[in-house]
Amino acid sequence: MSWWAAAILAGIGGKCLDLASPDLSWWPLAFLGVFLIVAAVWQQRAAVASLAGLLAGALFWGPHINWLTLYLGPIPWLGLTSVMTAWYVLFGVAAALATRGLARIGGLRARPVLLIAAQALTVAGLWIAREEAQGSWPYGGFAWGRIVHTQADGPLLQAVSWLGFAGLGGLIVLACAIPVAAIAATAVPDPFASAPDQPRDRSRIRRLLPALGVGAAMLALLAIVPAAGLPQTGSITVAAVQGNSKSGIFDDRENGSVLKDHLDATSQLLDRLEASGESVDVIVWPENSAEFDLRDNVMGGLRVEDLARRADAPIVVGSVLRDPDGTYTNSALVWTGEGEAPVRYDKRFPVPFAEYMPNRPFFHAIVPDLVDLVQLEYRHGTRPPVFDVPAANGAIRAGLAICFDIIFDDQAVRTVEDGAQVIFAQTNNADFGRTDENVQQLAIARLRGVETGRALVNISTVGTSAIVAPDGHDIDRIEPFAAGSVVGTVPLVEGATPALALGAWFAGAWLAIGAIGLFAGVAGSALARRRGGAPAEAGTPPRVEEID
Repeated sequence: MSWWAAAILAGIGGKCLDLASPDLSWWPLAFLGVFLIVAAVWQQRAAVASLAGLLAGALFWGPHINWLTLYLGPIPWLGLTSVMTAWYVLFGVAAALATRGLARIGGLRARPVLLIAAQALTVAGLWIAREEAQGSWPYGGFAWGRIVHTQADGPLLQAVSWLGFAGLGGLIVLACAIPVAAIAATAVPDPFASAPDQPRDRSRIRRLLPALGVGAAMLALLAIVPAAGLPQTGSITVAAVQGNSKSGIFDDRENGSVLKDHLDATSQLLDRLEASGESVDVIVWPENSAEFDLRDNVMGGLRVEDLARRADAPIVVGSVLRDPDGTYTNSALVWTGEGEAPVRYDKRFPVPFAEYMPNRPFFHAIVPDLVDLVQLEYRHGTRPPVFDVPAANGAIRAGLAICFDIIFDDQAVRTVEDGAQVIFAQTNNADFGRTDENVQQLAIARLRGVETGRALVNISTVGTSAIVAPDGHDIDRIEPFAAGSVVGTVPLVEGATPALALGAWFAGAWLAIGAIGLFAGVAGSALARRRGGAPAEAGTPPRVEEID
């Protein structure tokens, strides 16, 4: 394949992945996007693969996270897009080296089925390695834009409860890579042809059609897998309040207005419940809904306490806390009719360059105005992401995730390990306005709920807020930028889904497969060169006899 054809395919593939993601959520395009990106780097030279990775990454990440530009301008967007695109470039080079080198190993070359399997598995492993790396580094990583995120509104959603994010993502890439490998393999004469002069068209079709069938069958099987159920220990009726507050960094608001908005919306909720004779077991507010340190806000605390007493239900609030040592945390607290309950969760994954500034002197020298916007240094929380909410009918073991906590696999693992029966995901999306950010985050939260087998309450200051059942469907939902509430009865469960019990093993298996395939490919190319084999052109089969 020529360099310009590879560039075009990669760019289209990257854009397909963006269109497959929320808000549009044209999820079938995810499969086409992966197919095109993989095809663009298949057996390419490093320079062409770098270009393909660059275009795929830029045309995915650029539009996918353009919500960063809304208030902060192009510099943070350009910086994050560049870092995330760099991971695509590395993937492109690694995939090209691996597929090119594996095709030079005679033992695989003489057995097309083995070659197809080895190349496709390796590329899937390298794709997951890229996702795991970008979610870990730098500064804790950014686990956004994973291939599985495109399936929150698609038929593969429930399969995530069995395989986890990495496990399912790897199988999606594998299903898309198998046809690419088969197409590449059709360029090679069939060594098992009945006669040397046999036309190769039928043998090519004989290889390609089964590969297409295998890929399609894999996706079809994943689509019919039901969600993994967990033992139910009870149920609760939960309400969540969206105050529609001016809670963004640059919003012009009075001190206490965010708290007032949520007090008012909660009072209206209770009016409706009392009029209908209904009740709830717990009320959840969003991140930062109680503003700065509700513990020191006597009047604000009393008003929350009054509402909790009126509802006969605890209220989980979000508040920025200043501890005695002068550090700040983004935290969740519980208020009852008797005041503050002795439980607390602190956000474990504060956002770099937003909630704290890493390497402040260095970045201040480059963009001082932007760095000065980050005035507080939130510390990473060390408390378990689960606490007991003291409800009237017994304590509710609630798992917590504040804003971007929800995107990290470790948060889900810790939540389940610590015995969460239900998950409360509090967030404040006001800084991103009416962009796709809030629906992208809701999609990730939906996948987390299904992955953990737990009902999930995604509650935002401005939306999109929803109560999501363990199988991923919405129990109740409120549109963004409207004050109101959602109410629903959700199950309380115990135990771990296969995704949580085995998810780390699935991820590790993909990483190992990718590493082994890359090593074998590099070794195959090196041995071929030592034996005098000239490097094959991209997409052109090297001689079978190069490596025995």
